[in-house]
Amino acid sequence: MNFFKRATTSILRRPGKSVILLLLVFILGSVIAGAISVRGAINNTDANLRRRMQPLVSISFDWMEWNDSLDISDADREDPNFQWPQSPFLTASQVREIATLSHVATYDYMIRGSMQSFTLERYFGGEERWTEPGMPDWFSLRGTSSTELVHVEQGVINILPGGRQFNEAELSRTPGAEHSVAIVSQEFANENNLAVGSVMDLDMYVFMPEDPEENDGWGRPWGPDMFEDENVYATITVAFEIIGIFETPEDPDADANDIWARLEPLNTFYVPNWIIEEIWERNAEATRSSWENVDFELPEWATGMFDDENENSVTPIFVLEDPGDIEDFRVAAAPLLPEFHEIEDLSSTFDDIASSMDTMQGIANWILWVSVGATLLILSLLITLFLRDRRYEMGVYLALGEKKGKIIAQILMEVVVTSFVAITLAVFAGNIISGQMSRNMLRNALVEQANQNEDPWGWGGREWSIFDDIGIPTTEMTTDEMMEAFQVSLDFETIGLFYLVGLGAVILSTMVPVLYVVTLNPKKVLM
Repeated sequence: MNFFKRATTSILRRPGKSVILLLLVFILGSVIAGAISVRGAINNTDANLRRRMQPLVSISFDWMEWNDSLDISDADREDPNFQWPQSPFLTASQVREIATLSHVATYDYMIRGSMQSFTLERYFGGEERWTEPGMPDWFSLRGTSSTELVHVEQGVINILPGGRQFNEAELSRTPGAEHSVAIVSQEFANENNLAVGSVMDLDMYVFMPEDPEENDGWGRPWGPDMFEDENVYATITVAFEIIGIFETPEDPDADANDIWARLEPLNTFYVPNWIIEEIWERNAEATRSSWENVDFELPEWATGMFDDENENSVTPIFVLEDPGDIEDFRVAAAPLLPEFHEIEDLSSTFDDIASSMDTMQGIANWILWVSVGATLLILSLLITLFLRDRRYEMGVYLALGEKKGKIIAQILMEVVVTSFVAITLAVFAGNIISGQMSRNMLRNALVEQANQNEDPWGWGGREWSIFDDIGIPTTEMTTDEMMEAFQVSLDFETIGLFYLVGLGAVILSTMVPVLYVVTLNPKKVLM
């Protein structure tokens, strides 16, 4: 009788021991299968979330890391005349270089600015006006260099009929032009009786310098008096022709109490980048001129004012070909980034579930290693005990001239065949049990996390993101939306990994008892 037939006969003639081995492997295998299923579910969930994520990335500056890198004493920080080192910033030329990467579908960059007006009024949406009497209203400018605004492409705003976006000629610098062009909100336009084709004037004020020693280093007190003629050195006025009016789709998830987030976009104008660059240049020139003939000693921080001829700092937005390209893009763009800058994406929208999944991943890894260790230990002891009861049988085989290799193969086959059946049953049982348990654990963790993060800043706010500066909303995912992405499934990779780990642990567990067979002396056994 060959070793294969002996193995099958041994399994059938010892049903008690075979059942014990099967149940033990089934229990341990279910634990291993559950841990592997949870690991697979976490990977699936991460992939599902990233597929849902908009393929948008930007570049942010790490202020904390930059500040920590500075060697500045406490005395320097408290000195009002202390001049802080210039932080490195991102320029348009660097953005264009990064945009050449193959992962990028389209891109844009924006320069930010602000201007004022005594004749135009901000839209307050029925809220109490906070502008003091005698003070101008302030408006934000958001620059662009693209004929297709990313905010339109992403559905953040819609251009109303009769209006349009910028063309190439308008986005090109045109020195000496009578006016620039702008796209404004419907609410602002209605508040000021403006329409497509209307021209509006906005101002930027350059104030007369004051001796810092007479004002504790803080300059002129804020108030209407600062806009009196004797306090204003120059006024930079720019005329904007309205070529488009936009509306913002209603966001049911928006925080009604966050007045700034609701109203600021409606008082922000889209304009070509070049006009903001020109405004800043004119402001720098006027400011530099205002400090040339002061009758007091210039403070240290003003001596080198506007000496640099660097490009303006810009905020980019890259639209990638696919959300799955984000990590590859992050790696490829890293060498091209200025110091203290990093790639930022919209993955913060599922930070809560990512944190909870990291915790579950750690638990699953711990359970997997413990269960594999328990399998090795328990099965080794059990199989050793089974083989001790079969000493006489093994001695007879050896006395009849059977090779030890075939006896070892017989033992392995008996254990592996039984274990294979147990593992096949365990893979389904473990997947079902772990799926239900992990889903409940994740939901509870998300609910607890949501309660902890309900008001992280103590004033109804949330953590700032570079996309807030760009104007792309980063609404948080709800618990139900996150749970929809959580997927526990038996794919080929998960099943293959389970059989590899499970049968591998069983085979390793059998190798220790096999040493017992190798050391058997048939003469001593049969005497």
